[in-house]
Order: sequence, then C-alpha cells, then structure tokens
Amino acid sequence: MKIKAVVIMCLLVAGLQLQAQHVRVRLNFPVAVRMGAPGPSPRHGAIWIGPEWRWKRGQYVAVPGYWSSPRYDRAVWVPGHWQYTRRGYKWVPGRWR
Repeated sequence: MKIKAVVIMCLLVAGLQLQAQHVRVRLNFPVAVRMGAPGPSPRHGAIWIGPEWRWKRGQYVAVPGYWSSPRYDRAVWVPGHWQYTRRGYKWVPGRWR
C-alpha cells in the first residue's frame, strides 16, 4: 500500500514538472534612445515630441522624436507610456489633450 502511494506521489510530482513554463525575452532596441531635443525650436510654439515606440512586423521599434506645433490653443502634449495588461506591457502612444 505504501509503495502504491509513493508511486502515485512520484507520478504527480513528475506531472507538475511538465507544467513548467519557458519565457524568452528579446531586447531588440537601440542601445541609446535620444530623449532630449536636438537643438532649439525651429519655430515659435513648437514642442519636442520625444521618442515613441511603434508596433511594426511583430515587434516594437523606436521612432525618433520630432518637433510639432499644438493642434489647438492651450493644447498639452501627453507623452506615451507603457501600460500593463494581462498579456504583458503595451505601448500607449502620446496624444494632444
């Protein structure tokens, strides 16, 4: 009876080992992403929109920053950010508010 219980426990433990998960992370982005503006504003009222991330061909790619003028009076640029979801993190692009 004890041997039967030991065999069953061994099978259960072996079955738990089959449930192990393998996670692979691939960091595929440039070593240095420029955060600040490259120089003075090219026109009055222009705002530097920092680097963003875009989903392209199954992966996120870094998109360099650019100068932009507000869409309307008193507009504020809300920068993009990473948001946690059940499937992992996803990039929420910046927008004018």
